[in-house]
Amino acid sequence: MLDRNSKIYIAGHHGLVGSAIWKNLEARGYHNLVGRSHDELDLTDQYQVQKLFDEEQPDAVILAAAFVGGIMANSLYRADFIMQNMKMQCNVLSNAHSHGVKKLLFLGSTCIYPKNAPQPMREDALLTSELELYQRGICHCKDSRFEDV
Repeated sequence: MLDRNSKIYIAGHHGLVGSAIWKNLEARGYHNLVGRSHDELDLTDQYQVQKLFDEEQPDAVILAAAFVGGIMANSLYRADFIMQNMKMQCNVLSNAHSHGVKKLLFLGSTCIYPKNAPQPMREDALLTSELELYQRGICHCKDSRFEDV
């Protein structure tokens, strides 16, 4: 458990999940929260991400940001989704490591589960059978996160 004075950087704090995490942390007494909009910080730019970490020195990082789209966009721009998300993940992970971040949380997605996974989904169903074709690119990007560093 982090001290309530810990500085927590929430990437994607304006999104659906990130904003809910922000509100939940505030309600639980965490007020040293850091967030940047996409206009303020491009997570695919390693120099901008390094500058944020240099300036803020967060104790913890929550990566709720992602390059997302609907079924059509996921189908048409699969390579773009993979590249943009991998850049974000690599930039945040490498800076969290080099800056000595104590806690790092990457958020997954239901897309990393098979299309016919039993409900409710359980962790042991992860990548056990065929994935939705239109989500394969983002899925493999998300499942690359599952490694202890």
